[in-house]
Amino acid sequence: MSDDWTFFPHVTFFPHVMTMHDLQAMREAVRLAEGIRPRADPAETELLAWIVFRYYRRGLTDPERLASVAVFLSSSRVMKRQRAHTEAGVVMHLDLRSHT
Repeated sequence: MSDDWTFFPHVTFFPHVMTMHDLQAMREAVRLAEGIRPRADPAETELLAWIVFRYYRRGLTDPERLASVAVFLSSSRVMKRQRAHTEAGVVMHLDLRSHT
């Protein structure tokens, strides 16, 4: 079990339990991110959702901030490289823990 949640003592959040409120906040963040950066294809929406989930789980729960982070990271070279490898059929695990 990970102790990631201990880095955010001001947030009463256990990263392995999701409620309807959590899902609504993440859905809102993805919707806002799509509004900032119109999607070109379903793969981009999936990437935005993956980034939102990853950072929500780590304690960033504000939908507007999540949307901004998701748009910023999805436009970075690292994410574009990961997407190119994924589309080419190369399986690659990207660990963003060192980038937060």
